[in-house]
Order: sequence, then structure tokens, then C-alpha cells
Amino acid sequence: MGHATQTYKRSLSGSLGAGMGSLFGNSGKQYYILEHKMNSKYHRSGESQEIIVDQIELGRDARCQVRFDESFQTVSRRHAAIVRDGDRWKLVQLSSTNPTFLNGKPVKTEWFLQSGDDIQLSAGGPRVGFIVPTGNKATVGSIGLSRRLSLFRQQALKPYKTAMTVLTIVLFLVIAGAVTWGWYSHDEYTKLVASFDENSKFSQRERDSLANELIKLNEKNDAYVQQMDSLKTKVKTLSTRTGTGSGGGTRPGTGTQTGTGTTAAAVGEISGCNPFVYAVFLEKIEVSYQGESMTIDGHSSIAGTGFLLSDGRFITARHVVETWYYYEYVYDDSYYVLNMYACNGGKVTAYYTAISSSGKQFSFSTDNIKCDRSTDEMRIQEVGSGVSVILKKAVLDNTDWASYRINGDGLPYDGALSENLPQGSELEILGFPNGMGTEDRNHITPMYYTCKVARQGLDSNGNIITSNDDTTPGNSGGPVFFKSGDSYKVVGIVSGMSGGSYSKGRFVPISSIK
Repeated sequence: MGHATQTYKRSLSGSLGAGMGSLFGNSGKQYYILEHKMNSKYHRSGESQEIIVDQIELGRDARCQVRFDESFQTVSRRHAAIVRDGDRWKLVQLSSTNPTFLNGKPVKTEWFLQSGDDIQLSAGGPRVGFIVPTGNKATVGSIGLSRRLSLFRQQALKPYKTAMTVLTIVLFLVIAGAVTWGWYSHDEYTKLVASFDENSKFSQRERDSLANELIKLNEKNDAYVQQMDSLKTKVKTLSTRTGTGSGGGTRPGTGTQTGTGTTAAAVGEISGCNPFVYAVFLEKIEVSYQGESMTIDGHSSIAGTGFLLSDGRFITARHVVETWYYYEYVYDDSYYVLNMYACNGGKVTAYYTAISSSGKQFSFSTDNIKCDRSTDEMRIQEVGSGVSVILKKAVLDNTDWASYRINGDGLPYDGALSENLPQGSELEILGFPNGMGTEDRNHITPMYYTCKVARQGLDSNGNIITSNDDTTPGNSGGPVFFKSGDSYKVVGIVSGMSGGSYSKGRFVPISSIK
């Protein structure tokens, strides 16, 4: 049984592009449902999957949107595909060893599907029903926003998870200058991405070609995939929530104000500063788009560090609280999607709780913070299926700060000094690296670090650069102190790392806060 039409080839436009269309494009787009008729590790009998992309694959491979476990030995890794062809869908045979049955008859190449058809992968293998909804449930627009986002991640991102991981990691490594890692030397891959430029606007054909090449490399070299998994762990440790990397742009810091409030932190040991240093926890993220809304549970996870100044302002790093504008520096595709919602007529609001060692705590959201978005870069991104979206990317310069006024006592600070710190002078840092010190929210205790100023004054991005830095994810947004005699004054905010190795600290001078 066969009926040849346009040859099927997995592409970004059919998966990622079509997924984008379902999120941001025509809400009148039609979709279909696969109804599982057998229990398996990944699906239960009677389960329904709404399919919102133009092409999916069924099989045992981890990249298949409809995946079956290893107990189905006669199901191939990539067994079959369901692909949009004009206004219809067709079933495509992919396996060269195991058959696919449509209503009990083998499919030799491909065949158009009709609502109610029964699909079976190999004799005695798993069966699914193909259903096209009708009436007011016939279009993607009938699926709620939260569900559409979940389906997008499962169906549009999954086939290219490794490829997108590679692209994300490469971009991160290029920006951070971390290609010096000894084992990171896969020749074919290096040649493939050597000309990658973060400002390039790839055509759809180029994006498809790049993704296909990456997939071929991964399929050819299982050991390489394992290396990428190892690299993923390392990058996540280094980059999550810290905004590591070096940003472009030139914007020197300004301002000479000096905080004059009298606090317990003005004299004595640095432990006197602890009560004014806060652990910042993400509670939830709310997204609204075209009249629909959804809530993402933050599970009270540690987002970073913040602190109070003597003038009553609470300070943290902007990338701690508006992470979606730093989507290229944070290893999580969710922030890429949140950026698109925020920049294309939707609204994204994150809610946080800040807790100090004194037991004092307060809540705030991104709706009531103050920050500097003036250097954000706007891009028009073509994502396929006739859909283009706007993206805004924050630059890693001295705009990486956010403030929220709560009033009360806080830490003294020196804006003029922050712009002209002597080379070699020691700086001291308090924060919560990898959540350490926050295990018991009733007993918050910031960790202590030191580093030294690498150059007098600020770099071309208006930042303080240090020659060594032991901070890790969780320190971001924390206070950087300069000690004169017995007095501690805040001179900077932990932003991330930069330079040719991961030992160069990058701090936003306190004078940059407006």
C-alpha cells in the first residue's frame, strides 16, 4: 500500500517553525490527535496527544515526539512519521526492517490519513488512532496557552534538542571564550560552527542545513553525544543564573553618590553585613497572551542574591529577575519562549521572595522593579511557516542591575570609588553559591568570597573586572565590598564572568544604578 507525494525530510520549518506558528501565528490552524490504544512506559491506553506541529516521528529514539520504550523490540528507532502535505496529513514509512500498518494493511512508502484511521508499528506492536477534531475544537486556538506551550516544548523542540543544545552551548562558549577546554575538539563540529556569528540572520534553508548536519554528527558518533551531555552539565553549572560571558557595547558608568546611612555594617567584621544580604527565590512566572494566561511554578528555587542599600533600595542583578532577556546565556529553552511572549504582545511577570539572615523577608515582582533596558538589542527572527517574531536580548554590560525600593536601613556604598578601584585591591563578596546557605529558609546564611581588582577603573562595558573569582551560580546579584579600615562599603554587584577563562569576575559598579 503506497502513495508517493512530496518526499519527507525532517526540517526545522516543519517542527520548530510550525510550533512557533501554533504559539504566535494563526489560531485557526488545524491540528490532530493521536489516541494511544496500548499501555507503554511513556503512554497509557486511552491517552490523547494533541499534535500542533507539521511533522512528527514515532519510534524508540529519544528525539521522536511519540516515543515507545525498549520493550517494543520490533519498533525501530525512527519507525514512521506523520507529516502535513497541503491541507492533509500522510503516514510515512521510515523503518527499513519493521513494517507500519494502516488499518491492518502495510504501508510501503506513505499514505494519506483520514480521521478514525488505526496506525500500528509492526505486527503486534503499539497502536494509535488518528483523529481530526471538528467543530469548535478543530483549531489550535481552542487549546489553552499553557497547554500549547507544553506541546511546543514536547513536539517542536524535542527533535532538535541535541542540535539546539549544541547551538546554545556554542554560542555560550564563543561569548565566554571557553573553547580552551582541552577535550572540546570535535573536528567536524568545529568546522561546522567555526563561522557562527551571534548576529547572523540565518535563512530557513541554512537553519535546516545546520540542524541536519548536527543530527548526522550525533547519529554517527554516540561518544560525541555523551561528551555533549558532559559539557551540558558543566555549562549548566557555570552559566545558569549567572549570565556568564562577556557582552558587547560601550557604556561607561556614571554617578558619584555615596550612601551615608548609619548601619551595623558600617564598622566591624563583614558578618555585620549579613542581615542586609538576601537570598532571592523564584515563586512563579505568569504569562499572558491574547487574552489567555498561564502560571509556571518556580518551586521557590534559588534565583540569586540581593542586598539592601542605606538609601532603602533593594538591589540585585537584572539577569536574576528578568532571565528571559538573557536567554542566550542561560541554558534553558523556556526563557527563549518567554522572551518571545514578552516581546510580541504578551506579558511575562516573575514573582520573587527575598529572605535575609535576620529573618526579614519581602515579596516583589518584575512589575515593580526598576532597571535599565536601554542597551537591549532587538531582532526580527523568522521561525518558519510564515511566522516572524521579535526578540530582545540584554547585553552583558553595566546595565545588569535591578532595584526595588522597600526603605529601611542598609549597606553604605560609594559610587565614585566603584568607578576607580585601585588595581590589585581586594574585594569581598557575600552571596549564596549554588544555594548554599539557603537549605533552611529559617536560617539563611550568606557565604563569603574574596577577589582582586584586575585593572584600575572600568572596562569598555563599564564593568569592574577582577583577576580571580570563585563565585558560582547563586552569587549573582550579591554585594561586592571594598574595606577601608574597619568600614565596609558596597562598590559593585556580582554579574558574571568574562575573559578568556572562567577566573575573571565581572561586576557592575554601584554607580551604574539609576
